[in-house]
Amino acid sequence: MDFFEQANQHVAKLNDNEKKIFEYVVSNINEVQKMQIRMLAEKCYVSATTIMRFTKKLGFAGYREFIDALGISVHMADTTEVPEILWKKEYSEEYLKNVMESVRVLSARMIQNFKTALDKGGRIYFFGTGMDREVARYAYHLFTSLGYRTACPLEAYERSSVLRQLADEDLLFIFSISGKDRECIQFIEKARMNCKLSIASLTQSANNLIQSMSDIDFYVFAEQVIYKDADLTARISMIATIELLVYSLISEK
Repeated sequence: MDFFEQANQHVAKLNDNEKKIFEYVVSNINEVQKMQIRMLAEKCYVSATTIMRFTKKLGFAGYREFIDALGISVHMADTTEVPEILWKKEYSEEYLKNVMESVRVLSARMIQNFKTALDKGGRIYFFGTGMDREVARYAYHLFTSLGYRTACPLEAYERSSVLRQLADEDLLFIFSISGKDRECIQFIEKARMNCKLSIASLTQSANNLIQSMSDIDFYVFAEQVIYKDADLTARISMIATIELLVYSLISEK
């Protein structure tokens, strides 16, 4: 059984400590598949008992079944046809691996929860700042094309207007690769004060405040890139996640 197919059904049940183990496993899957349980425990700074509890919480009978599932996932990735040019440099390899891992952790349960929120028939509000705002705008255009009632407030006066319009059946979709954007956090807090709308977010995989404030938390993997104080972290995994959500909705129309 593929590791991601099995694990995605149970990730939501993990506590904060176990989520860190999960993130380590996903980010180092090639190495972890060869590790004994004590070695993995040392890498994650936990006990072997904690690792065993972690594997069973993901639905595996034991550590051996967990390792076998990782091996299957690695084999599937190795046999995927990938243009050779993408593997020529170290960052290219990490870049592609992050996209693949982000796609794999997008579970059917997460997609269904998102669809359930949309079924309320409200408006979808897309919000982000900086580079994340461009991803929000892209998502806005895609969902508008599908016929949903949408809005993407960019200016301060637009956000003030939106806060007065929000209703319980609406969905606020927040985009923040860091998961720590203060403006996004404040917007969520103000929105919650006005109504009981659903909050969806798309952030990096590490535990963060925006993720914890959300009803539906999508997460992606990305290597942080800061250049001259500018956040140039790749948003390709965020875009891939949005496109998969859109395609899942198209398949039902």
